[in-house]
Amino acid sequence: MKKISAIFITVLACANFLIPITLEERINNLSKPEMQSIIEFLGHDLLEGRAPGARGGNLAELYVQSLCKFMNLDPAFANGYLQPFKLKGFILKELTVNAAGFELTYPEDVVGSFPREENEFQLEAGAVFVGFGITTPLWNWDDFKNVDVKNKIIIARVNDPGMFIPDIFEGKVLTFFGRWSYHIEEAIKRGAVGILMIHTDESAGYDWNVVKNSWSGEEPYLEADLQNNLKLRAWIKESCLRKVLEAKKINLDQLYEKSLKRNFKPIDLGFTIKVKGKNSFRDLTNNNVVALIPGQSEKKIVISAHIDHLGMTPGKDGPNIYNGAIDNGSAVAAMLLTAKILKEFRKGLYYTVVVLACNAEESGLLGSKYYVRNIPDRGNIIANINFESTPVWGKTSDFMAIGGQFSTLEDMLKSILEKEGLTYSYFSLINQGFFYRSDQYPFARYNIPAIWISAGENDDSGEKKYTRFWKTDYHTVNDDFDPKWELEGLKQTIKMAVLLIDHLNKTKEVPKWKSRLTFPLE
Repeated sequence: MKKISAIFITVLACANFLIPITLEERINNLSKPEMQSIIEFLGHDLLEGRAPGARGGNLAELYVQSLCKFMNLDPAFANGYLQPFKLKGFILKELTVNAAGFELTYPEDVVGSFPREENEFQLEAGAVFVGFGITTPLWNWDDFKNVDVKNKIIIARVNDPGMFIPDIFEGKVLTFFGRWSYHIEEAIKRGAVGILMIHTDESAGYDWNVVKNSWSGEEPYLEADLQNNLKLRAWIKESCLRKVLEAKKINLDQLYEKSLKRNFKPIDLGFTIKVKGKNSFRDLTNNNVVALIPGQSEKKIVISAHIDHLGMTPGKDGPNIYNGAIDNGSAVAAMLLTAKILKEFRKGLYYTVVVLACNAEESGLLGSKYYVRNIPDRGNIIANINFESTPVWGKTSDFMAIGGQFSTLEDMLKSILEKEGLTYSYFSLINQGFFYRSDQYPFARYNIPAIWISAGENDDSGEKKYTRFWKTDYHTVNDDFDPKWELEGLKQTIKMAVLLIDHLNKTKEVPKWKSRLTFPLE
């Protein structure tokens, strides 16, 4: 018996000796099953696409909370890990839009939302073309010229003038003012009763199927975002709008040409738009899952990734679950495994690390917006590092920080990448405004330097699989877990996140804005 005990102690001693003793060794020893397990579960059919307030969304919250407990992360709140927030959910059952004698149908011609608690609704208002509908002193641009569009249905181009005039705005790089969310914000400010945003693949950055998939399920809203006059929030196919305008002898291309001039003013189109439909609605509560890894300081770094996706379409022939294995299962894996490593090396932490698994991102960054609006010690947050749709394929020779150009976080990351033999790159799809489409943006809007970090597009297969994902599988039922994924890009993303946080902790450096901000601050 003594011999067996002695052998057992010797084995334990050897095992302890073999445990990685440096941060880099721990990262390099991340196993494929370790990374796979989180993506596989979140992307499983049983979670039904993880829609907020649905059974699958609730399961995702429970799962992430359980992993936080398993990793012995501290709960962020006195009553636990969950930060509940209430939403109003709306589902269009029917929608028709009649304009100039044409009846446009849902979801082939128009898609959108009518966020009012009305089972059946009707709306009629005059149509006004507002160009891009942008007003900003940053580029001395004002499409409205104080023209009153209150109680009108405005028709707006998406994107911004820089898409067509390279020397204004940010050229081909989509700014905050070109995003659909901004157009809705401006319509609300102007008292419009409805907005139709003109869709083209080029201006939106994605095809009609992406719009249809994103807007034809339940649309949740924070109640505070509904205290306004805007009833109809919708997209219209450009080809359908052309037919409507041609019936009134209006040339859309001529309207477009006028909208590219600084002297443009809103144009009353001389007809009314009639909207009718059927709605269902409900109150729902969902939760951000928030954990802490205490450091020596009360100052905080927030790492984030959203846990929700688009849910499912009951009754649809063929695959009907939007599993979101990459968007955003892989990113949740990156965030949680980053947290796991930081917890294991917590003695080296100067800054406290907040782990924010946010909800309702697909509905307009609602969970991250709620978190950053309502957290009482927001002034203690020095940076946000966000994970979004993290690459799951082979190693890459490059690395990206979407939004990095705005802050010194980019400079820190570049220094780390140089030591790791990686090049710093810029996303080839910069014309799609990704910085404003993911959960780092609410932090930036509240004056907190924030980036989304990711392995780059140049993976070792030479096929640019990440670029292809955004063009073919993003927001479709094809975003499924694949056990053949190498996950080396995921491991690289985790490594760079850990090394960046380690750098911040060792230097105690506070990130700062370094360039003109091309978006408004709250």
